[in-house]
Amino acid sequence: MKKFSTSLLSVLFVFALAVSATAQKRMTIEDALAMKNVGAPQISPDGKRIAYTISEWDKKENRRTTHIYLLSTEGGNSIKLTNGEKGENAPQWSPDGQRLAFLADREKGNQIWIIPADGGEAMKLTEEENGVSAFRWSPDGKAMAFVTRDTPKDKAERDKKKKDKFDTITMDADLIYSHLWTITIESKEKKRLTEGAFSAAAPQWSPDGKYIAYTWSKASSQESVWTDISEFSNSEVYVVPSTGGTARKLTTNPGPDGNPQWSPDGKWIAFTSSTGNWAAKTNVMIVSAEAGEPKNLTADFIESAFGINWSADGKTIFFSSGVGMYSHVYSVPTAGGKVAQVTKGNRNYGQFDLSADGKWLAYTLNDSRTSEDIWIAGSNGEAARQLTTVNPQIKDFAIADAEVIKWKGPDNFDIEGVLLKPLGYETGKKYPLILQIHGGPYGKFSDSFNARNQIWTANGYAVLMPNPRGSTGYGEKFTQTNIGDWGGKDFQDIMAGVDAVIAKGIADADKCVVMGGSYGGFMTFWTVSQTDRFKAAIGHAAISDWYSFHGQSDIPGLMEYGFKGKPWDVPENYRRWSPMTFVSKVKTPLMITHGERDMRVNIQQGEQYYRSLKKRGVETVFYRYPREGHGIQEPNHVIDLTARQLEWFDSHLGIKREKPAEVKAASSGASK
Repeated sequence: MKKFSTSLLSVLFVFALAVSATAQKRMTIEDALAMKNVGAPQISPDGKRIAYTISEWDKKENRRTTHIYLLSTEGGNSIKLTNGEKGENAPQWSPDGQRLAFLADREKGNQIWIIPADGGEAMKLTEEENGVSAFRWSPDGKAMAFVTRDTPKDKAERDKKKKDKFDTITMDADLIYSHLWTITIESKEKKRLTEGAFSAAAPQWSPDGKYIAYTWSKASSQESVWTDISEFSNSEVYVVPSTGGTARKLTTNPGPDGNPQWSPDGKWIAFTSSTGNWAAKTNVMIVSAEAGEPKNLTADFIESAFGINWSADGKTIFFSSGVGMYSHVYSVPTAGGKVAQVTKGNRNYGQFDLSADGKWLAYTLNDSRTSEDIWIAGSNGEAARQLTTVNPQIKDFAIADAEVIKWKGPDNFDIEGVLLKPLGYETGKKYPLILQIHGGPYGKFSDSFNARNQIWTANGYAVLMPNPRGSTGYGEKFTQTNIGDWGGKDFQDIMAGVDAVIAKGIADADKCVVMGGSYGGFMTFWTVSQTDRFKAAIGHAAISDWYSFHGQSDIPGLMEYGFKGKPWDVPENYRRWSPMTFVSKVKTPLMITHGERDMRVNIQQGEQYYRSLKKRGVETVFYRYPREGHGIQEPNHVIDLTARQLEWFDSHLGIKREKPAEVKAASSGASK
C-alpha cells in the first residue's frame, strides 16, 4: 500500500467529486458530519410552542454541540434559545409555560439551569459536586426533583491520597450511588429524599405534588474502573413523599422495571418492564399508586415499548416501538385491549411528546431519503405537518436508493435487510458489495437515513444491512432464536443474504467485503475465520475470544445468557464460538479499529487477534483511537476512520480513483 499521508489526502479529495450525470453532489464525510440532528421535542403546556434540540458539528472544538430551540406549533422560523460554549440538553417546560429548565455543563459538570421562554439570561439552580443526571419540575413550578451522584464522605481523604499517589483502587469496593433530592426554585433549599446502597433515577412528581415516583436499582459507579452492569439488571419502581419519609415499593419483578409515569388523576403509575433476560421484550405496565398487582398492557404486542405518555383523560397510553424495518408511535387502552398503530407509512418516528390536552403529537421523523426533522400531528396520527427543515442542503446531494429485501435462512427462516444501491446504478451491472453487520446481537438495522452509508454508495458500493435471527423488531421468539448459537445460524442467515444480492445481479461475487462493530465486529472476525469469500474486512470494537471477554467487559451477564452458562461451566460453548479458536484459518486481509477507552469491549480483544494474525503473516492493520470509547465520536477521528476504511476496501478490490491535479502535486512533493 502507498504511504497513508498521500493516500488519505487522495481519498478526502475524491470524496468531493460531483456526480456529473445528475448535477447533484456526492456526499463526503465532512458533508455527513455537517448534518444536524434534532431531538427531545417538548410541547409547551398551552400547546403553542415546541422546545427541541439541534446537535451540530463544532469544527473548532472537534465535537458535536447541542443547543435548545423554540418553534411555534403552527410552523415558521425557529428561535435559538441557548448558546452555551459546551451546549445544553434535556429541555423541560415549567408548568406555567413561562420558563424552561435544561442541563448544561458551564462550570463543573451538568447542572440545572432555568431560562425565560421568551429569552434572556439563564439562572443556575444547582451546584452539585458531581453534576445532575436527571430532573423534573414540581406541578406548581416551585421546586425541582433531581438526581445526583453522592460525594464520598471521605472525599478529602481520597483527594489527598490521589494527590500523594497513594490511590490504590479496590475492585467492587467504595461504590458510589446516585440519590434523589428536591430543591426550591427561589430559596434553593435542598432536601435529600433517598439514601442507602442503591441508586435512584427517573424522578416523576404525582399530579398533586405530594409524592415522587422513581426507579430504584443497585447500579453504582467506581472511579476509573468498570463495574459489572449485568449485576444491576433488576430495578424497581418506588414512591416517596416529596417532603421526605418512608419510600413505598410498587414492583417486585426480578427484571428491570422503570420509567414511571403518573396518570393524570394520580391513581395509577405506568412503567416499562421486562423479565430481565437479555433478549426479553419490554412491556407497558400499570400499577395502582397505592401498590397492588401490575397489569401488562402490551403482553400480546410483538415488540418492546418505550417512551410512555398518558392521554389527558387517562384512558390511553402512547408509546413508541420498532417493528420490522420501521418505528412508530402506538396506543393502548389503559383498561386493556388491542394495541393500535398511530403514525403512518414506511418511516421512522423517534422521540415524541403528547400535548397536555392530548390533542397533538410532536415527534422526530426520518426515512431512507430524508434526515430527521420535527413534525406534528393529531394524536390520531392525522393532519401530520413538517415543522423544521434542519438540513436544507440535503436536496443538493444525490441520495442512494434503498430497498427492503427478504430471503430465506436455514430452516426456511424468513430474514430481511436493507439494500442500498450505488449512485448511478445501472440494471444488469454488477457492483462491489459491502456487507455491514449490526451490533447487539440484539440490535437491528432500519430503513432510515444514514449519511455515513451515503459515502459508500457515492463511491460505487452497494451496501447490504441484514437483520439475522437474534435481531430485534421481529418478536421475542425471533430475537431469542440464536441463544447458544452466536456465529451459527445467524452467520448463515447473513451469508444467505449476500447470496441473495448476488443472485439479483447487483453484487459482484468476486468483489465482496465485510465490516461491523461490537457484536458486528465479532461477526466480522468470525466471518473471516469461517470463509475466505470476502476480499477484505474491517472489525471495530470486536470480540475475538468470548472466554477472556467475560472477565474484561462490563456485561459478562450477556455471555452467560447467550452461551447458557459461565465460562468455567460451559467452556466448550465459549471456545466453540470464539474467532480465536479458528484464527489459523484466516486468510482475509483485516483492518482492526478500537477506542482505547472502550469499557464495553476491552481493546485487548483486538490486540490478541491482531497479534495472532501478524504472527501468521496475514495482512492486517490495527488503528487505535485515543480518548474514544465503544464508538468513535470525535469528528476528526470519524474523518480519519472513514478515509482509512474506504482506502482499505478500494485497495483490496483493485479500485483506483483518479486524483485531482492538486492531489497529484501533493503526491509528487511528498515523494521527493
